[in-house]
Amino acid sequence: MLYSVSTGNGNDGVSHMFADYYVNTDDPWRLARLALVSSFKNEWKERALDAANIDGESEYTIAAVIYDPLDEVYDEESGSWSESNGTWFIVEVFPEDDPREGRPVYDSIDEAFESADLSLVTKED
Repeated sequence: MLYSVSTGNGNDGVSHMFADYYVNTDDPWRLARLALVSSFKNEWKERALDAANIDGESEYTIAAVIYDPLDEVYDEESGSWSESNGTWFIVEVFPEDDPREGRPVYDSIDEAFESADLSLVTKED
């Protein structure tokens, strides 16, 4: 099945009309985790995966959300970053029937992501 991948944040949102790219897969949950991890530099990938809240339904939308910046030090008096600014980072994966022209379309997860990311986010996760 073809899925759209779109990134954003709590202020600008995530576009379901203008996806970043499309991937054919039978594992949209892994796709969401991979799309999240691949958005970060190597030194932040594992931390991003640990911080993510991943939820949804594959028939509609799976969201991988990181509420606060990964390098934030939480201060109880001032509250968290997301309480004032909205969600810090969002990846949404959702079914697509008609990919938008000019956006990359990958035939598989293996084609869409680097081998290091594929090793970090295994099928068993």
